[in-house]
Amino acid sequence: MSILSLIFEYMIPTKNSKAGRFYLTHLLVWILFILYESLITIIISGKFWTLLDYFNAYFINIALFYINAHYVLPNWNKKRYYLTVFLVVVAIVSSALLKYTFSEILFYMKVTAVSPFRNLSLGIVNTVWRSIYFIGLSVGYWFALNIIIERKKVYDLEKNKLRSQLQQEQLQKKLADSEIAFLKAQINPHFLFNTLNFLYNSSLNSAPQLAEPILLLSDIMRYAITDTPKTGKVNLDDEIEQINTFISLNQFRFDHNLQLAFNVSGDTSAIEILPLVLLTPVENIFKYGDLKNTSHPATIDLVIQGNRLHLTSRNRKLKSRKHIPSGGVGLKNLKLRLDAYYSDAHHIHVSESDEDFIFELQITL
Repeated sequence: MSILSLIFEYMIPTKNSKAGRFYLTHLLVWILFILYESLITIIISGKFWTLLDYFNAYFINIALFYINAHYVLPNWNKKRYYLTVFLVVVAIVSSALLKYTFSEILFYMKVTAVSPFRNLSLGIVNTVWRSIYFIGLSVGYWFALNIIIERKKVYDLEKNKLRSQLQQEQLQKKLADSEIAFLKAQINPHFLFNTLNFLYNSSLNSAPQLAEPILLLSDIMRYAITDTPKTGKVNLDDEIEQINTFISLNQFRFDHNLQLAFNVSGDTSAIEILPLVLLTPVENIFKYGDLKNTSHPATIDLVIQGNRLHLTSRNRKLKSRKHIPSGGVGLKNLKLRLDAYYSDAHHIHVSESDEDFIFELQITL
């Protein structure tokens, strides 16, 4: 690569690119630097240089500046210390020889009236000193450039890490949504009956006593299959209403002799919750509980304290179910859904004996 092409590579801007603005900045800085030194020279000596004098004075030194910064000093980072020092010396000697040769050619062709090497020793000293000066500038530039590059690497790493974390969170959210959709699909079949409309219309004439429970079941089904908002949650009051509907429906099963009390305390307004998470433990009571025991009625207590929800259900076990282990599919699905949405902000505790079953659920909403 020629010196001229090297200068063009580092100083000519590329159109519509960050590199173009970078190179243009370099060009403007050199123009200001040359104007500054020229003004000082004019004030001190009162003489004006020709364009070739300026070219001779700055072209080789600027080339030395970029060669040293981009080709010589990078060897220092690679721990090639002796090579770096050797290349710096070679660069200084080469620039001095080039400047001497170019000055003598201009003087021989009578383009310039005075050669800076008229006094050879003084000319060489001045040329070497000038080369060292520009190398010093290039060292400062190289350090600044390395600091900028390292900071950009750190910024890019942090940016990529943040992007990766966001992508991971989005992936986990999608996974949680898909799991919840699948689990909800498992729960929905408990409430889906395609013949509800037919049964209701038929019961109006043939069995009017069945019309109301069919409507109650229809309400539960509608609640179960209705799309939830984007938040994935519903109003707590709606969930409570479905529990009451479910209890009312089962009253017909027990000929209105159901021994169950559902109590709610606390402010339930403006609270949202994952749908069907309270209905699952209630449903378990009807599957495994003795709900005809007048001396030991089942109870469901829902307490709201601030942003904390506490659901407790107590019931006697059916004699035929006493030795069935707890933790069925319904409760397992419930735990998976709570893990997906509430993470560590929930707690389930089950305690049981041969006679009794107690279920406790705490959620920080």
